[in-house]
Amino acid sequence: MLTLFRLWKLAFSRQNTQLAGRLHTFYTLLRIHAEAKLSKKTGGLIPLKLEGFTIAGYSYVTLTELYTDIFIKQVYRFESGTERPFIVDCGANIGMSVLYFKQLYPDGEVWAFEANPDAFALLQRNVEANKLKGIRLFNLVLSDTEGEVDFYIPAATAGLNGSLNPAIAKGTKQRLQACRLSGLLPENKQIDFVKVDIEGAEFQLLTELRESGRLPDIKQLVVELHASSKDMHQKYDSLLRIFGEAYQHEAAGDLYTLDFPHLVKFTRKDLTIRLNS
Repeated sequence: MLTLFRLWKLAFSRQNTQLAGRLHTFYTLLRIHAEAKLSKKTGGLIPLKLEGFTIAGYSYVTLTELYTDIFIKQVYRFESGTERPFIVDCGANIGMSVLYFKQLYPDGEVWAFEANPDAFALLQRNVEANKLKGIRLFNLVLSDTEGEVDFYIPAATAGLNGSLNPAIAKGTKQRLQACRLSGLLPENKQIDFVKVDIEGAEFQLLTELRESGRLPDIKQLVVELHASSKDMHQKYDSLLRIFGEAYQHEAAGDLYTLDFPHLVKFTRKDLTIRLNS
């Protein structure tokens, strides 16, 4: 009964959704929970039907966490003045966020970057399985440098993440191709939304965007801050300094360390004025 209540409460916490949508969310969570309990799989891919999409991963726990954060809590939700926003997904993992963006804005253009080769293979699979259009995929490390870099990939496949920082990933070192995002973005083009979840390299990416002059071209961002409790305050302040006075900020999720949010949404102030007018 406690599990049913927890799933019911989670489903009905979903914002911007009618009653029928919340009931469907509850059914989806219940179905995933039942499949996980009944599954005899000890390895291999797990295919799931979610929100009208098909997505495959290696772990029921990871798939449920991604579904909860991205579709239920909607940590990457943003308002756009156009039905065809240009979205850049930095750290797309297996593609749950890409599916969400295409649900939110079906005609939007999404550029998705994923460094981990195994996660990228699943990202490709999940995009192709859903016959998504307007998607470009990049198997690249995003940083403040060009060329090959050391990238660390955990041995366990469940999370399918990775990092430039061995203290974060604690896995096998691979030499992978790194690029500056500023050099890949189309020139003279406004970017409606950027998601940044790149396991500790967010400062390299954002600092390079600012120094290249491309940061002001981005209307809205959600940045996941990777920091320990020891340096959370310092890193949070550093993040705010990168954006300066041109952006307003707010928490985008409900995970905090020492009262500092892990997910921070930045909105260009001139856009905020237009959205509120």
